[in-house]
Amino acid sequence: MFRLILKTLWTRRRRNGWLLAELILVAVLSWIIFDPVIVVTYDRHLPLGYDADRLCMVSVGMLRPQAPGYDEQATDSASLMQAYLNIVERARQHPDVEQATPVLSFAYPGSSGSSSSGLTAAGDTLRLDLMYIEFLPHTHFFETYGFRPGQGSMTPEQLSDYAYNEANVVLTEDALEGLFHTRVFNRQRCWEADEEDTLYIPIVGTVDAFKYVSNWRPIPVGFVPVLHPDILSCLDDMHVVIRLKEGVSMDRFLHDFKPWMVRQMRAGNLYARDLQSYDAINKAREFDSTTSLYRRNLSMALFFLINLCLGVIGTFWLQTRTRREEVGIMLSYGATPRRIRLQLLGEGMVLTTVATLIGCFLYLQYGLSEGLNKGNAWMQATTPCWVDHFGLHFAIVSLIIYFILLVVVLVGIYIPARRISTIPPTEALRDE
Repeated sequence: MFRLILKTLWTRRRRNGWLLAELILVAVLSWIIFDPVIVVTYDRHLPLGYDADRLCMVSVGMLRPQAPGYDEQATDSASLMQAYLNIVERARQHPDVEQATPVLSFAYPGSSGSSSSGLTAAGDTLRLDLMYIEFLPHTHFFETYGFRPGQGSMTPEQLSDYAYNEANVVLTEDALEGLFHTRVFNRQRCWEADEEDTLYIPIVGTVDAFKYVSNWRPIPVGFVPVLHPDILSCLDDMHVVIRLKEGVSMDRFLHDFKPWMVRQMRAGNLYARDLQSYDAINKAREFDSTTSLYRRNLSMALFFLINLCLGVIGTFWLQTRTRREEVGIMLSYGATPRRIRLQLLGEGMVLTTVATLIGCFLYLQYGLSEGLNKGNAWMQATTPCWVDHFGLHFAIVSLIIYFILLVVVLVGIYIPARRISTIPPTEALRDE
């Protein structure tokens, strides 16, 4: 049958040439539209890497000088820090709260801010860029966020209570792999240049890789202990991250906790001013960065897919219906309806396969010079996936496009082919 399919396609080469050209154009346009949507959708559905389902965040503000209850004697750094820690402790004592930790920074998981730097493995010269997150030791930071321990590392509780010095750092496993080509923690050291000096930094432990932003892939992160925090420089970045107890409804907690925190979470000149679930924080971060672009691309992809279905199905439907006389002759010579349908579907499969190969080859020339879509993250991940591997990326997206085109073409052929293959030969010939 395959030889008959090829012979029929060649006999009808003028008509099939236009169909082939249309499918080639559709394949190229599909690459342009679907590639970013496929990559970003993949990134968005990767596991977050830390337990955010029971997390929420309280924003802490400072009273203005003219506000009732303002204490002019409690505006120094020590008084404000003590008041801040008191607020954290009050949140920790709530009956629905499992754990709470202060976050005195603009850079934290899901935040719109970021702080980056570079480290180099001891004995190496290759610098690795990574995101920095500051934390206060002995404040239950790692277990509150629900980070998972890395291979060979301490537990999150032990990492929170470790006796840090200012030169220590905790890395994510992908950062450790980027520096030392292993994910197993073994008390490695790294270094960074500090003006004219070289500062050696012992790695205290590791946690599992996580997504700094929920629609990015995991990127390398270093956790830096802050032993002497300057709260006066962070008055706009005072937060309390809260982990709820197992089984506590987030919606109910948000509803009940807000009036409670207004009354109870106030100390000195500081007060709790806002409350958000971490899910809302991550969604807001996505919206501020790429959600509008993603939705636009997704809308374009859906619009294109609908028009692709209507246009290609309509074209092949019409082409198939015009072959009633040919089908009538085949029926009169004893061809079965099933064989006729298989032949027509086979012709469509051959056309689609050839068109997709040509269209993808044409887009390959563009991809080789400009690259393929890399997603939204502006920092390079150290653990490559199929998106970062050019050949695998090209093959996967090409197969998805081929599958879409094949389904659309076969639907456009099968429905009319099923009808014309079951009519009597005399009726098919008479109509022509």
